[in-house]
Amino acid sequence: MKRLVTLLIGLLVIPGVLFSDSNYKMLKNLSVPADQSYAGSVISWGGTLEIDGILKGSIILIGGHLDLDGQVEEDVICVAAAIDIRQTALITGDLYVIGGTLNRHPKSTVKGEYFNVKFDLKKIETTLIPILSGSQTIGFIKAIKIILWFIIALIVFAVVPGKVITAKEIFDKHIMKTLAIGILSMITFLFLLFMFIILSFVIIGLPLLFALVLLYFVVCLFGRTVMFYFIGTTVSRRLHLKRITPALFIVMGTVFYALLKFLPVLGPILLIIMSIFEVGIGVGFLLKRKLRLEASVETQ
Repeated sequence: MKRLVTLLIGLLVIPGVLFSDSNYKMLKNLSVPADQSYAGSVISWGGTLEIDGILKGSIILIGGHLDLDGQVEEDVICVAAAIDIRQTALITGDLYVIGGTLNRHPKSTVKGEYFNVKFDLKKIETTLIPILSGSQTIGFIKAIKIILWFIIALIVFAVVPGKVITAKEIFDKHIMKTLAIGILSMITFLFLLFMFIILSFVIIGLPLLFALVLLYFVVCLFGRTVMFYFIGTTVSRRLHLKRITPALFIVMGTVFYALLKFLPVLGPILLIIMSIFEVGIGVGFLLKRKLRLEASVETQ
């Protein structure tokens, strides 16, 4: 089960980097000696990262092992990985550890946020699920989906925080417009999906179908992250909570999403509305970005 969850996280997270303008590279293993530096951000899936020197970027590690004795100038995000952070280690950005094992020296330095989420699939299956659902199997599947979405949203926010905040502000000002964009986008997607499936019988539609599904998935990925963040900021504002970190905004959004998942009758209806908003957020942000790029090209 742990390998399956790690695989799903990897498949879901990597497309989210398409929204980023940063220089992420897919590497299995990386070793940076003490007297050297590496320029760029790294995504490693089940590999080994040994950083004794300076890494001028971020690290996203899914599975595998991280041995950090040097410096990472941006964020470190590890999912279901074995992490050793030595005494002289310095992380200038945030440290997010989700599952796996963490061995961190107390004298190591993290200048940004430190967020460590420990979860045990067996404990979830035997304790939480019977309370939330009458069917243990169905409840367990729902819980795994919720955990996956939380991890994905946290990573997407860590990779592109500025874009998430910008999209949230746009959504906050144009809620009904976002709803309209979401409805039109879903109708368009269903129409194109039907057309590309027909074209797939003559081969030419296969790459178009794959590109359409990938684009829709990335839009939903980004939109759901923004929605979680929006819910978290709204709840904290209504409750007059202060000094809340962005990671906790994502937690609040995930809790709200989880409640809808297990809420009968009304839950599915609200989830459909939430999905429409998520698509509207993603498509609306892409359209604004495209218009902004075209405007900058014309001015040049």
